[in-house]
Amino acid sequence: ELQNAACCNLSESFSTNATVDVSFSDAVSGAKKIKMLGLDGKYMQITQEAIPLIRGLSSSYGLNYVPGTWIESIQVLKGAGSVVNGYESFTGQINLEYFKPETADKLYWNVYTNTDQKIENNFAIARLSGDWSSNLFTHLAYQATEVDHNGDGFMDVPNVKNLNILNRFVYEGSDVFRAQLYVKGLYEDREGGQTSKFTNPYKVDVHNDMIEVATKTGLRPNKDGSSLGLQTAFRRHNQTAQFGNNLYDGLQESVFLNLIRQIKLNKSTLKYGFNYNSDRYTESFNESISNRVDLVSGLFTEYTHKVDEYFTVVAGFRSDYHNTFSMHYSPRLNVRYNPTE
Repeated sequence: ELQNAACCNLSESFSTNATVDVSFSDAVSGAKKIKMLGLDGKYMQITQEAIPLIRGLSSSYGLNYVPGTWIESIQVLKGAGSVVNGYESFTGQINLEYFKPETADKLYWNVYTNTDQKIENNFAIARLSGDWSSNLFTHLAYQATEVDHNGDGFMDVPNVKNLNILNRFVYEGSDVFRAQLYVKGLYEDREGGQTSKFTNPYKVDVHNDMIEVATKTGLRPNKDGSSLGLQTAFRRHNQTAQFGNNLYDGLQESVFLNLIRQIKLNKSTLKYGFNYNSDRYTESFNESISNRVDLVSGLFTEYTHKVDEYFTVVAGFRSDYHNTFSMHYSPRLNVRYNPTE
């Protein structure tokens, strides 16, 4: 599907999907919004390999931060999702998977340019060495030419300077213990607004720089399918923006932790665990300053019973405590029946 609908980034990957709609929320700066089943994207959870991807400051431009050449697959879940992944998947969940070292090309290089003098370069390498494997993704986008084909005085697309890097390390040297680490860095400047032919043009300048470190570790002491897994992620996202004479400055520091215990019971599976999210925002708009801290701790349990190849029942419950909004309960029940293959 991704090959049939060639795309430059995640925001362009849903052109053939009837459930998910992506559109510009601000054509001057290039900000995009996403909808699922007709509802706003804030009711949807977007993750990268089950770890939060778009939250907080990344909501406006985060869909542009995942190059299409990095994506191996995308899973779209309609309706309330699993309680294991959190309480945010109210209308659905989108999860994307990056190419793994064992499935990625050992060497991949892609260069793109067009008549508007936009240049994109994607370079990736994968390496397998004994118990360890790794893959490195790099993305560079550059456009500095003002494009105004319709002659309205406003740039049709913002000028962008973007550097995006992701490096993943995977350890699979034990039948009992598995681990992986990835480090992701982003630097972007985008400029939109009126063209330079005006004496005092209206300009929009947005700068984003972000660094993220995520880990996954798992224990499988026996071969009956039971396991213990821990997911962690740490993110620092800085954003500054100027819209005409208005100045915005924002900083988001986030910590994510998800501990999952899985037990196999014949045709059933029981999962339970602990989830923690911490977000600290330091923002200013002109002379106004706003600071906020969101702390959410949650407990969850989920029971999956597979009667046969055609009938499955998933029942889950989680409770979360927010430092401002107190307790929040999420009971969920999913039933699936396939009459034929």
